[in-house]
Amino acid sequence: MDTNLRESIQKMVESAPVFLFMKGNPTFPQCGFSNQVVQILKAYDIPFDHCNVLEDMDIRQGIKEFSDWPTIPQLYIQGEFVGGCDIVRESWESGELTDWLREAFPGRDIAAPSPPAKPQNITPEQASAMVNQEGVKLLDVRTQQEREIAVVDGFAMLDQELAQEILDSWNKETPMVFMCHFGGRSAQACQFFADNGFQKVYNVEGGIDAWSQTVDPSIARY
Repeated sequence: MDTNLRESIQKMVESAPVFLFMKGNPTFPQCGFSNQVVQILKAYDIPFDHCNVLEDMDIRQGIKEFSDWPTIPQLYIQGEFVGGCDIVRESWESGELTDWLREAFPGRDIAAPSPPAKPQNITPEQASAMVNQEGVKLLDVRTQQEREIAVVDGFAMLDQELAQEILDSWNKETPMVFMCHFGGRSAQACQFFADNGFQKVYNVEGGIDAWSQTVDPSIARY
């Protein structure tokens, strides 16, 4: 590696107690793995600096050689390499990340956030029983065109605007039930919001197609 590039990266990792090499920035991560690490750090409510490797191809390749790690994101704490997304998640769940951050910020009260939740699959019958429960949010991840064919009352379409509102302002303990056509897209949505710290996310197995067969046959199948 070029000496100047190595020195530049070294200065970055030593410039802040926590430094993240990522794709995009903390406000707009541009890959799911970077987003997961950002959300974990934000959950700890600690400051961290970052470098958007998409803006500098030399750093994007150089950091892989510098850390001997092949992928982005890469997290450093107190100048020491921690790892990528999987290691950050595992250290969060084990409590190690909390210990490292407390060492990095000795004068700060570091509270360990809840570990990432695991999405739960539920049947259409179980989802139907939750429709009228207070505080439960029902979210349809299908397109508007699909909703014009068939829709379950109470399910709001999850568009980009609503998704951003959820991320920005919803309580992380809000129960959310996701549904799509057959259950695949809603499972992905569940995982996304679980990765972003939401603790009660449910996926309707079989989607609206199964709902039509087991709960309400008046709903059109397509």
